[in-house]
Amino acid sequence: MSENRQVEKSERTLARGIRAWHVSFIALGGIIGSCYFLGLGGVYADLGPGAVILSYIIAGITIYGVMQSFAELLVNIPRRGSFVSYTREFMGDVASTGIGWSFWANWVAYVPSEALATGVFMGYFIDLGLGAWDSFVWGIVALALLTAVNLYHVKWFGHIESIMAIAKIIAVIVFIIFGILIFLGLMGPATNPFTGEEKGFIGSSIIMAGEAGQSPYEILFPSGSFVILTYMVWTLVNFQGSEIVGLSAAETQDPDKNVPAACKKVAVRIVFIYLIPVILITLIFPYAKASYDQTVFADTLGAYGLNWAAGLFVFITLIAAFSCANSGFYGTVRSLYGLSVEGMAPKFLSNLNKYNVPQNATIFTLIPIWIVFVLGFCITELGFGGEAGASLYERLLCFSGFTGTLCWVGILWSQALFRKKLKARGYDPQECLTVKAQLFPALCYFSIILQVAAMVCLVFEDWLVFVFALITIFVPIIIYAVQKKNGKIRLNITYGADEVTFDEKYPEKQ
Repeated sequence: MSENRQVEKSERTLARGIRAWHVSFIALGGIIGSCYFLGLGGVYADLGPGAVILSYIIAGITIYGVMQSFAELLVNIPRRGSFVSYTREFMGDVASTGIGWSFWANWVAYVPSEALATGVFMGYFIDLGLGAWDSFVWGIVALALLTAVNLYHVKWFGHIESIMAIAKIIAVIVFIIFGILIFLGLMGPATNPFTGEEKGFIGSSIIMAGEAGQSPYEILFPSGSFVILTYMVWTLVNFQGSEIVGLSAAETQDPDKNVPAACKKVAVRIVFIYLIPVILITLIFPYAKASYDQTVFADTLGAYGLNWAAGLFVFITLIAAFSCANSGFYGTVRSLYGLSVEGMAPKFLSNLNKYNVPQNATIFTLIPIWIVFVLGFCITELGFGGEAGASLYERLLCFSGFTGTLCWVGILWSQALFRKKLKARGYDPQECLTVKAQLFPALCYFSIILQVAAMVCLVFEDWLVFVFALITIFVPIIIYAVQKKNGKIRLNITYGADEVTFDEKYPEKQ
């Protein structure tokens, strides 16, 4: 706890309107964004079959570590200020300010790209006859719906996200079933479109297809194995949204039971949602045919004559884009609310409307989102930015991956410091903790090291994104430091009646 802080209690705080079944579906569907459906093809094309599988396995283990650490903090020190409450308590005001505001900037950059993607995909189904402006109009509709959903009672956020999660999950199941049938030779055209062989068991003929004289390693890792680390930020951005289940803990009914259960199941979900489809794609679709331009799921099914299923995935990608924007908007508003509650953002941003939703934080976040949306449309769709337009979406994803990864590192480090502080006060974590992170400390430190290494590699891949990320981290820190020096930082923090600080729950033993 920062020195001289004074804690006050209040009965008025975020409403617990997210139900148990909401938590399960939000956790399951929150990591299935449009970046997964669109970005996987590009990552597959750049890394090759073996590297992409290994990359997703490593990223999955890392995110599982993040969620285990988050669950331990959420249940043992219940707070409603998102992860910001923990980074401030264990890492201090300065670090928490940088991490919290960069997470806010992360989604301010990412949500408009998803809204624009929603507009582009809507144009496939309903042509308004406005040319490039079709996507702008549909993007406005998407942002208006996002605003309405996030200003109304939080249970409707839970309902809508759960319904969209169900649709995405069904789509993944459909792909897995069709992928297995195609691999076994029970579905598809009479002649394999890639090998020229008659329909039958595909085996390793596609994943091991390479030029004459290539070794198995060169076929599976055409760009080498170090590329796994250099592309790790791009892989991790596919998992953006995993932390939403933790952010929603503040508004979840019976969080002691529901949040740990949801977090513990992340490993199973990662295997089901990511690894099985990725492995199937490498077995039935050559990496040389994949790209960032179209969803690899649609390309794969379309290549085997399942055009109706390919069209389904275009529609599902539309749902995923809106869902990701919706959950991201929700998450960034809650992080801003947390910054305000903890005294690292203006107090008016923690004001709640009649539905106990942070209305001011929502509106404050909406303004820059609109600016980025209009700017992104002008650059990408109207061509005002020339070649810059082609790289804008990729750079937004890269920036989001960097700042999102920083947030995850903050969660992991906070939990590590939490354990260290517990022992320093004479407590045995095995006895006093209700929920304990599995495989601690190995999994925790592995996840930290991997993510830090991935962020360092990004410096050499795209220094411009790194510089912009540094700006979003250090500008808020500088403003906070100046305000603190001038005595304008609030020292009184208002927590809900059911919230507790570390010092309250684990006082010094006499």
